[in-house]
Amino acid sequence: MLLIIEGMDRCGKSTLVEHLRKRYFTSPNILVHHSSSPPKVEDPNMWELKHYGSLFRTAKDLVQFGGYDVIFDRFHLGAAVYGEKYRGANPTDVYDLDAWYLSHYKRAALILLTDEPEAIASRDDGDSLEQSVDEYSQTAAAFIETYKISTCVNKLHINITENGGFVNTVPAVTKFLDEIKN
Repeated sequence: MLLIIEGMDRCGKSTLVEHLRKRYFTSPNILVHHSSSPPKVEDPNMWELKHYGSLFRTAKDLVQFGGYDVIFDRFHLGAAVYGEKYRGANPTDVYDLDAWYLSHYKRAALILLTDEPEAIASRDDGDSLEQSVDEYSQTAAAFIETYKISTCVNKLHINITENGGFVNTVPAVTKFLDEIKN
């Protein structure tokens, strides 16, 4: 399975990935990739197209031919949201990649984690790009919009607070993944 977990800073992506890696994906053939800020480049659109395109191709090959499960902890939709907001990158190429690699791929899943802006702000450690509750709200809205645009066949959006906290999020994600595998 190719699993992409998206969402803004401090919404629980890495915590969910760790939980799934230890308790759900039991095969030793599992790879986890965490996408961080890209390098400063002259053409961020071209860099993102090449970078995410090569990662999509590699992950798909590992799943199809190598029997691996691949988890991306933040990936192309994060690049679309933050690239447009902070680097002037145009997310169109990222959406093209999404369509090329996810629109008909039944062994891929996209999970978007969001939370109430006040809850995210309360967990901020000072490293987040957002500086206010209003900015968190804008970023959350941008992630929801990218999620809606994604052509991934298997998608799940969970608002942590509305779902009753992280303790209820894990079973919801597990149920979602079980439905895809069957």
